[in-house]
Amino acid sequence: MKIGLVCMLKGRGMKKGFTGIKALEKLSQVEIDKKACEAALYNIDYTLECLKWVKNHGQGMFRVSSSLIPYNEFWNWKNFDSILEKLKILKKFAKDNNIRLIMHPDQFTVLNSENNEVVHNSIKILNHHYEISELLGVEDIIIHVGSSKGDYKERFIKNTKLLNKKLKAKILLENCHSVGIEDVIEICEKTGIRPCLDFHHDRIKPSSKSFENYIEKILNLSKNKVPLAHISSPAGDEKNIYKSHSEYISTEDLIKFRKYFDLFDVEIEAKGKEKAVKKVVDFFKKI
Repeated sequence: MKIGLVCMLKGRGMKKGFTGIKALEKLSQVEIDKKACEAALYNIDYTLECLKWVKNHGQGMFRVSSSLIPYNEFWNWKNFDSILEKLKILKKFAKDNNIRLIMHPDQFTVLNSENNEVVHNSIKILNHHYEISELLGVEDIIIHVGSSKGDYKERFIKNTKLLNKKLKAKILLENCHSVGIEDVIEICEKTGIRPCLDFHHDRIKPSSKSFENYIEKILNLSKNKVPLAHISSPAGDEKNIYKSHSEYISTEDLIKFRKYFDLFDVEIEAKGKEKAVKKVVDFFKKI
């Protein structure tokens, strides 16, 4: 059983080096290289700090931020030896300490969009994550189905054929607010992609049967790898905040889902970050 910290410690984010694309576009390439490299080196050092926390207090899993290399499309970061050397240090530390590394591209990754330009940009985002995953030894890149309009499943299945085969082998497909685990499994069965189960998303978008009915299929589709799951608790019962993550995982949810921690490696999606992870770890130490 691995319990995962997501991206960062409480109250500290990644650096981007710029206030936005408009500010970046006013700079020379030399200035862009300098600022972006400084931010990337900070982010890598910070990620190592997070991995050290996982080693000392967590339980063997960490999601690498998609912002690790900021504004990657505006500079050739792979030409910077200082960055490549620090990435090697991250990879070695994770491997030496048996830390499973995960990546999860952001909401702009919509592989089944009806807009071809969005699809093209989504593939560029995935290719960038693949490049980093190869340097860090990451084997799991989680994405959502994306659009739920029209023939969305067919579009997703079709567009996976545009992906590099090695990239596709790393992808996991997560149920989300608009696509249930039942439909995710159907897509996974047709594409060979592994599923990722999000317990809270299943409450928001339930399938025709309880998610428990799909556990065996999820295990079989995970191809002898430990399957991944996400757990979060709602920020409140009100409709406008129910989808949002709370500070911690509620005791009620830990009791409800605890048996699945024996079957899945579970990422803790909570605003409390490492404090939330520690509470989950402590919960299991007591039972």
